[in-house]
Amino acid sequence: MQLGACAADLDSDLPEDPELSTLRQEYVDSTNGLRSVNGLRSVNGLRSVNGLRSVNGLSTTNGLRTSNGLTTMNGLVTKAGSKAVGSLSVDCTGKTAGTTCTGKPDGLLSNTTGMMSTDDGINTAKYLVRCALPVKTSIRVMDYTGGVVTLNGELGLAPEWKEGSCSQACEEKVSACLMALTNGEAQHVNLELSGPFDALGTDSSKGYPYQEAAFFGNLFSANPQAYYCIGADYAVVGKKSIEHLAVRACKGYSDKGTGCPYTQVGLCNPTVSSTYEGVHMDNMCLDTGDTLRKCRDTDGGDRKWLYPITTHRNVL
Repeated sequence: MQLGACAADLDSDLPEDPELSTLRQEYVDSTNGLRSVNGLRSVNGLRSVNGLRSVNGLSTTNGLRTSNGLTTMNGLVTKAGSKAVGSLSVDCTGKTAGTTCTGKPDGLLSNTTGMMSTDDGINTAKYLVRCALPVKTSIRVMDYTGGVVTLNGELGLAPEWKEGSCSQACEEKVSACLMALTNGEAQHVNLELSGPFDALGTDSSKGYPYQEAAFFGNLFSANPQAYYCIGADYAVVGKKSIEHLAVRACKGYSDKGTGCPYTQVGLCNPTVSSTYEGVHMDNMCLDTGDTLRKCRDTDGGDRKWLYPITTHRNVL
């Protein structure tokens, strides 16, 4: 479903249309997939995800940091860095657009140049907010139709981003979250996430005993970087685990002829052999129990990636 809207309507401050907003919220709540524009395919809570379906933004020279040349990394619900325009709040949570709020941020969630300007972008925004903001925190903004929709937080990896800027640490945490949810085929996969920071913690549950991978990088940098290494329980040469991980991360992209957006850098943990298929290195990350930390990429240098997210599976 896609609803049209005139540019003049988007620029006006007409009172919110409750019926349109309800219709658009139903659309947002019912979507099972982000199909393009840096999009997640589906996320149904922490352990039930379908992952990234396509990543147009990863192949751009400016990544997610800019939209049509405009910097997007100010607060998610700010305009020109401010959370209000005159007497009107930008965030419409608990408010009415056009009367007590604008619902029109000018950064990544802009309804004219950002994610809220297309259906695919809206779906992407839905899951980006779930990574960045904590549970019981939401934002309510206008989409390209003029409808106003609520995007809910869940993991709380970067709560400061709601009304403040996103630092490098914020960028890397949210990037790792999006990458960890990757599934190029859009097949349902159960996951548990952990990370060397308070929002996730470093433990995995007994129901998800297998360390699958660590994802790290920065999708928001001028030259987007996206990496993963193979976790201890999936790094078993001669078994299908490595192939399963590669399929989950890349196959849907490869089938489309776009190439995998992620670089596999090798094995996360130390192994008897430092190569896999003659090209991969090992010991790419340090570990804290079941959770990986301080990772390095293909340059083989410093462990500069401090915010990897480890994925745990309930099956091999």
